[in-house]
Amino acid sequence: MRDTAVRRAAGLTAALCLALAGALPAAAAPEVDPDKAVIDNADILTRDTETYITDLSTALQESCGAQIGVYTVEYIGNYTMEGYTYELANAWGLGDAERDNGIVLVLAPGEDDYRAMCGAGLETQFTVPMLQTILDEELLPSWEEGDYDAGARATVRAMADQLCTIYGLSLDLDDPAASLAGTASGARPARQSAFPWVGLVVLLVVLVFALVLFARPRGPGYRGPRFIFLGGWRPRPPRPPYPPRPPRRPPPPPRGGFGGPRPGGPRPPRPGGGFRAGGGGFRGGGAGRSGGSFRAGGGSFRGGGAGRRH
Repeated sequence: MRDTAVRRAAGLTAALCLALAGALPAAAAPEVDPDKAVIDNADILTRDTETYITDLSTALQESCGAQIGVYTVEYIGNYTMEGYTYELANAWGLGDAERDNGIVLVLAPGEDDYRAMCGAGLETQFTVPMLQTILDEELLPSWEEGDYDAGARATVRAMADQLCTIYGLSLDLDDPAASLAGTASGARPARQSAFPWVGLVVLLVVLVFALVLFARPRGPGYRGPRFIFLGGWRPRPPRPPYPPRPPRRPPPPPRGGFGGPRPGGPRPPRPGGGFRAGGGGFRGGGAGRSGGSFRAGGGSFRGGGAGRRH
């Protein structure tokens, strides 16, 4: 009897564990699209916010190669938030492939959690404390009120502002479509100018050289200054006159042959004169910038990042 009771208890325990495991959300691997800057699986963002984030990320892409992507998902299954964000970020490949300057923001309202991660090339300039401060100030207040849309928009704007500071860009963060139109027409965003003292030093050197060059007295036979190393300036001695050149031979009389008149008169004009196409073909791909097209650049991530403090 005791053995039978033990077996029944073990069977009930196993059945209960299987039922609990089935009740938990399945671990779904993140699915990404490299042609999108926003993937709203949880359906918590408005169309206007998605357009704003896409335009802003595309303007950064055209200016410095940096990209910001927002990914929403209801549940992350058996993943940790950091592990899910790391796998998602490297699968998405945000940022330039050489600079690794992408940023990913993951929002999981079902888990009541979020996480942000910078690419490997931004770790020393866009540090984890900076990222945590942006999340605490821009995302957390709206997140606690359930306004995920406003929090995502404000967070991406603050991230873009920090990227503009890092790369010396001047983008219209309130209207990124205007900045995107400027880059598409060939105009580059304004960058930080060089130090003004460089021009002053160059101007001073030119003035000193001009004073030394033209302040010397010019006497008879003076033919311009001549600098002697560690010896100062002194006039050059006059050169001796050149001997006269011998007279040239008279030109030979004209002969027939090359350059002479064409036998039978000039060549008659070709009928249908003017430009004629040579029958060449074209394969497209002409000059010009497409502009406004988002495409993940293949950047990589090394993990870490910042998230919600529990």
